[in-house]
Amino acid sequence: MRFLFLFVIITNTLVAQTLNVDAPQNLQKIKVGEKWGFLNAEGVLQVPAIYDKVLDFKDGLAAVETAGQWGYVNKKGKVSIALEYEKAFAFYDGLALVKKEGRYGYINQEGALAIPFVYEYGWHFLAQGLAYVQKEGKWGFINKEGKVIVPFIYDFVQGFTGPLAGVGKDSKIGLVNTEGKVVMPTFCDRVGTFSEGLIAVARNGQGGYMDANGKLKIQMVYHATSPFSEGLAAVQMNEKWGYINPEGKEVLDYQYEKAARFKEGTARVFKDKEWQLINQVGVNLLAQKYDLFGDFSEGLAQVHKAGKIGFINRKGLELIPLIYDACVNPDFSEELVAVRKEGKWGYIDKKGAVVFDFKYASAASFKNGLAKVVQDGRSGYLNKKGLIVFWED
Repeated sequence: MRFLFLFVIITNTLVAQTLNVDAPQNLQKIKVGEKWGFLNAEGVLQVPAIYDKVLDFKDGLAAVETAGQWGYVNKKGKVSIALEYEKAFAFYDGLALVKKEGRYGYINQEGALAIPFVYEYGWHFLAQGLAYVQKEGKWGFINKEGKVIVPFIYDFVQGFTGPLAGVGKDSKIGLVNTEGKVVMPTFCDRVGTFSEGLIAVARNGQGGYMDANGKLKIQMVYHATSPFSEGLAAVQMNEKWGYINPEGKEVLDYQYEKAARFKEGTARVFKDKEWQLINQVGVNLLAQKYDLFGDFSEGLAQVHKAGKIGFINRKGLELIPLIYDACVNPDFSEELVAVRKEGKWGYIDKKGAVVFDFKYASAASFKNGLAKVVQDGRSGYLNKKGLIVFWED
């Protein structure tokens, strides 16, 4: 309460802007002067800008810091967990990692201590219900009750991908499962991402694939590997990439300088000094050549040619013509992307229609219903209705 009292006195004008209404679904963190708060899509400072640092909301709470002390606020701007921690991280599945008196532990959303402050470092709980933590210089995994599932015997760890996690000793890496069982001893140099029942592993410069039980399903013969996607994985032999199936059979031969994962039936490849968009039988779907070809996001990929930017779909069709000079982000965000034309920024949708006119000196991507823009020398936040609902000055 002492912190709240001080904040109200010091920042009375900012607090006055915050209305006592039900919190919206999403809030955007913003900086006003040297302080941080959270804004809703209507331009209301739902959480007053009185904090030195803030993290995004997760599970209904956001970690905030002032004068070196961390705590949590809810979406109505109320301090839910007192600012008494040296560090605080986002909530995941009801628990958050926090630091107190030099040690890490976990609290629940009521602020009660769930796992004691006994760790030198840690990470948030993963989808598998486990978190990796460090104790006496060694790493292991615990569950949400604080029970040790993987003992503290490893020099380093990787997070779980599917049912497996990488664990390391003496610069070598092995695999454990969610029950703490070692499915592969620490003798590999690298492990990849578990996908479609297989995980890439490499030793002495040669890569192959194992299943969830640690059985080698595809021999370690490749110079580089990638995760399986849609039944195919890009692998490299003699500086060329091709694609194999889960049985290790070659489906597309080694002919590409670069090769990406298949998604929605197509993959980006680079061959003969040009980008191609191929289907699963290797047919190039592009009607023309591009200088640059970005990753697909939400069904569209950014393409460049002769200094202009447009977008194509996964059939290789140019849905948005190459008429723009710049794009703030290669991906669409909340169905819109900021693009520049004739020196000004505006926003277009996935059909190429101009949603907000080209009148901004700079423009950021939309997040939580707001995008930061600069207009007439002033910085503000644009909402999805085209209104600047909050000016920073």
